[in-house]
Amino acid sequence: MKKSLLLKVVVIVLAFVGFISAAHAQVTTSSLTGTIRDSKETMPGASVKATHTPTGTVYGVITNADGRYTIGNMRVGGPYTIEVSFVGYKPQKFEDVTLKLGEAFVLNVTLSDNSSTLATVNINGTGTNSILNSNKTGANTVVGRQQIQALPTISRSVNDITRLTPQANGTSIGGGNYRSNNFMVDGANYNNQFGIGGNIPAGGSPISIDALEQISINVTPYDVRQTGFTGAAINAVTRSGTNKFFGNAFYTMRGDDQQGRKIGDYTIQNLQKLDEKNYGASFGGPIIKDKLFFFVNAEFRKTNSPGTSRIAATPGQPYGSLSTVTKTTADFMNTVSSYLDSKYGYKTGPYQNYDNVSNNDKLFARLDWNISKNQRFSIRYNQVESQSPISASTSVSGSA
Repeated sequence: MKKSLLLKVVVIVLAFVGFISAAHAQVTTSSLTGTIRDSKETMPGASVKATHTPTGTVYGVITNADGRYTIGNMRVGGPYTIEVSFVGYKPQKFEDVTLKLGEAFVLNVTLSDNSSTLATVNINGTGTNSILNSNKTGANTVVGRQQIQALPTISRSVNDITRLTPQANGTSIGGGNYRSNNFMVDGANYNNQFGIGGNIPAGGSPISIDALEQISINVTPYDVRQTGFTGAAINAVTRSGTNKFFGNAFYTMRGDDQQGRKIGDYTIQNLQKLDEKNYGASFGGPIIKDKLFFFVNAEFRKTNSPGTSRIAATPGQPYGSLSTVTKTTADFMNTVSSYLDSKYGYKTGPYQNYDNVSNNDKLFARLDWNISKNQRFSIRYNQVESQSPISASTSVSGSA
């Protein structure tokens, strides 16, 4: 009796844990759904086959007793080729179909018997374009690979992409605080868990935008798969290889020569040094055609910018002689620095006339394997190392 009760408790706990895990899962795929019929009624047993053209990945299903079908867990993007067939009827083919992240593509098909001749049908878009329809799960904006590649961005941050949603005001979406947003990449949490600084770690750049396939910005969704946040749900999925090799590389730079030198009629003679470099590359392709694919990306950003403009007071340049001179004297700063070095072996470094050095280095790799028709395996690795110095106080007042 005790063993039976214990077994029931274990089953209930596991079911509850599974429910909680599913409740916090985020959307990383798309789906295809619709109804197959002829001129009179729906058609149970019709075959629906969807092929992801770039990789040859095939998804298939048979319509149920009501003539309805649903194919889930499909790769986002495309293009897809969809074939619908039934014995005794002319098959139909739909090409250039693109799927959006977390949004079902509705494809209703009417088949004709073999007495009719049908040509290949080319369609574009994502099914119904109506704003009010039963397939919507809330206000959302989906940004695809082509848009990400075409959009101008200076910081190369995810925040440059999310502001495309009409409800966004900078990093605030839907009127909420930016810290309330939930940012996920391939289902992994990328939020700033400490609640300080920016809404996303590494200055809003924990992963290269060149490594992203699609980004979905959802405002107040009522999809049960999207939980654990009070602002907007930002879901992103990463790129993978295809049957064709592809790649890209970029390099940008900015220095003090690109800074302004004049304020009205006044010309600045001595500009502070500035050196900023941002470069990276991506490469992907097949290892085994239609079976095994890879994608790698690396991006680096190095910045050397001016430090504080405040200087310690000296007998030749006392406090008050310039707006940038502090009450703290150079003799005092040198004494403290010398004491810390001799007593504790701690070298403080310069307290003025120094540069701020920051970096953001990102690596990403992904491997996709089509094991069989119903089995697929995907593994990815990403790393970000970022440091950004905190600016010194700009105050020149206070006690000496």
